[in-house]
Amino acid sequence: MVAISALMLIMYFAMEVSYESNVEYIVNAQSLNRVKAYYAAKSGMQLSLLRIKIYQQAQSQLGAQLGDSPMLDQIWQFPFAWPLPVPPEMSAVDKDSFAKVVKESSMDASYIVTIEDEGSKIDLNDLNSPSKYLREATKQQLVNIFEQKKKDDEEFQRKYSNFNFEELVNNIADWQSDKSESLNGGAKSAKYGDLNRDTQDYYPPNRAFRTMAELHLVAGMEDDFYDLLEPRITIYGMKGINPNLASKEVLKSLDPAMTDEAVAEIIKRRSSEEEGGPFKCDQKEPKSPDFWDFVASRGVRVLGNPDQIPMTCEKVMNFKIRSTGEFAGATREIIAIVMDLNRTAKKVKSYVDKEKAQANPTPTPTPSPTPQQNANQKDPIPKGAPRVVYWSER
Repeated sequence: MVAISALMLIMYFAMEVSYESNVEYIVNAQSLNRVKAYYAAKSGMQLSLLRIKIYQQAQSQLGAQLGDSPMLDQIWQFPFAWPLPVPPEMSAVDKDSFAKVVKESSMDASYIVTIEDEGSKIDLNDLNSPSKYLREATKQQLVNIFEQKKKDDEEFQRKYSNFNFEELVNNIADWQSDKSESLNGGAKSAKYGDLNRDTQDYYPPNRAFRTMAELHLVAGMEDDFYDLLEPRITIYGMKGINPNLASKEVLKSLDPAMTDEAVAEIIKRRSSEEEGGPFKCDQKEPKSPDFWDFVASRGVRVLGNPDQIPMTCEKVMNFKIRSTGEFAGATREIIAIVMDLNRTAKKVKSYVDKEKAQANPTPTPTPSPTPQQNANQKDPIPKGAPRVVYWSER
């Protein structure tokens, strides 16, 4: 009996040790898998930064010759994955050779990377721009989003027919403004009394938005409003809407009279050389007569003032990179925003300088640039990797 009892006790301890060891092994193996997935995602991110750098260099050297050709855009637009997908029409010999190359590589994990244009959206931080032109244009575009929704969605119209969306947009601007008085009147901090009592922070913080999630804290913001705004807005804009790159949601926000049919025609035109190709922009004015003439030709009677909507036909300068790594069922994702701060600052400065010139119309004589000076006006490409202004890992 003693021997049997001792054997049972030993078996119990052995089973417990075996179970604990198995759990530790699984946990550590999953941790290792997540590490491999993370570095796979990071590899995709580094490769994407290289692609953006190559695109910037190619655009600087060949952009003048290629003009509006989308050829260079494929450098950053084309999705990339590892291992590379094998076309079904590839021969068996080529498939074997490809599999051999993948097997011999040091990358045993996989990843997929996409790069999107982040700048061709409405920039929330422009509500507090030093340029009055940008402030007013951004406010009107945000109001247009809600007016469009009320016109297209009967349920939204019934639910929020009496809601003052201009007041909500003013609250978004108050979040950034350093003034104590609200654009709607009264002290703006009064709307955040409960929030200030529950936290050690001060709301509104009187600064630009640092993340899109902060929009949830704005007075009057609801989930329905946030979900409506989210695909149309950014905090990394290029200080103008590019009609050749903007999404259909952003295009509809340009004017309350914009319809789904007109937006479909716009996308069809800019995507095909046979239909007319990309729209042209006035280099001296922040507008695109070519775009608005096309809109008018499609029967849209614009309700607002097109001259008050900042537009640009410059090539993409702000990117959103999404890299997802995977290994043995474990996945990690990295999201980064790349921004050309120099070009963004120059664009804002051009708006401010124009407003100052309009306020003080006395012309200041400036010497005409020589052909050599015109040739040297290209902005130099910053050295090193593209500037990352946002990085998120999960």
